Amino acid sequence: MKHLLLTPLLLGLIPTANAANTCKFASEYYPDVTIEVINGEYNSVGRGTINYKDKPVLNFETGISNGYGGQYFHIYEIKKDPSEKQVSIASGPVVSIIGTQSGRGTPKEYQKKGRDKIMFPRFGRGYYYSLSTGDSKTDGRFGGRTKEMDKILGAAEGFFIPSKKCERFIYYGWD
Repeated sequence: MKHLLLTPLLLGLIPTANAANTCKFASEYYPDVTIEVINGEYNSVGRGTINYKDKPVLNFETGISNGYGGQYFHIYEIKKDPSEKQVSIASGPVVSIIGTQSGRGTPKEYQKKGRDKIMFPRFGRGYYYSLSTGDSKTDGRFGGRTKEMDKILGAAEGFFIPSKKCERFIYYGWD
């Protein structure tokens, strides 16, 4: 009987679903395209996946560079086998916008509250060229493009809006 009394207590110690340990950025105009970032212990790096309809499609990483700094992103294919070589899709600087202002370049006295959003300037080009198969019928740049590819490509050229929990990954914002 004592064991049954402990069961609810022990079950309460089991970690909650993975969703509690992640946060999301949603594409501004393509809501089926999201970036899910794991809320890890490191403040300077966020890792996760780019999803289409909640299905992981690409791996994602963002962080702060050393030295002068600046926020970066890196997008790469999801490996099917751990022994495969990591294939990069796109990488580069992250542009953060607060309302209509640059997150990093706006002097404090001119900063106005607004909606946080970020953009990955090289994501669209990198993703487009990653769709190449060499066969015009299946090539994702041409005749073989799917609705999923169209949505991800559209989202790649625009802004992503963070959930409240994900705002910590917009490193050059303000309060």
